[in-house]
Amino acid sequence: MDRIMVYLVGFGLGTLLVSALMLRRADRSEQRIDPWMEHNQAMLAAGADALPEGVPAALLKGRMIDYGALPDASHPSQKVWLLNFKDSYPYVRVVHNIADGSFQFMTADQIVIDLADDLDVTRLKPILDRLNLRVRMFNRKDKKVVVGVLHTGISAVPDTIQALHATNESVLNACTIHPDWIEFKQAQ
Repeated sequence: MDRIMVYLVGFGLGTLLVSALMLRRADRSEQRIDPWMEHNQAMLAAGADALPEGVPAALLKGRMIDYGALPDASHPSQKVWLLNFKDSYPYVRVVHNIADGSFQFMTADQIVIDLADDLDVTRLKPILDRLNLRVRMFNRKDKKVVVGVLHTGISAVPDTIQALHATNESVLNACTIHPDWIEFKQAQ
């Protein structure tokens, strides 16, 4: 009988000790400042605008890596944020059109070329090489080519599309070149 009492008292004290340690660890993790939020606060302090209302909640979890206005800060028609995510698609470009308040969401580091029916990706290679662009992925069945962008700035996507159009290559004239759009499902 004494052994059972000693066992029960030991079990009870052990449970209380483990519970206290777990609560203490949980409190510490709640008090720790999220480094992503700390970085975003530093970007805001440096003059970046916060993401406006109307942006999907999933984007608010991203780390702001760049911000700016296009075509320039003195006459902006668009505000652009580049976000980085650790667990999902890493680089996202958020564009806020100032005139109508609309948003566009796209990948920040690649564009898509929809090939014409009679065109193969191998015919694009010399053109892309001249621009120092790299094919990241292609799908012959769907006639899609995913290409990296020229640089990492806020205007990388439109600059890359413009550079491809500026080549005046007949091969590209038959293609559709566009950003790699990101679509968000509406909550029901």
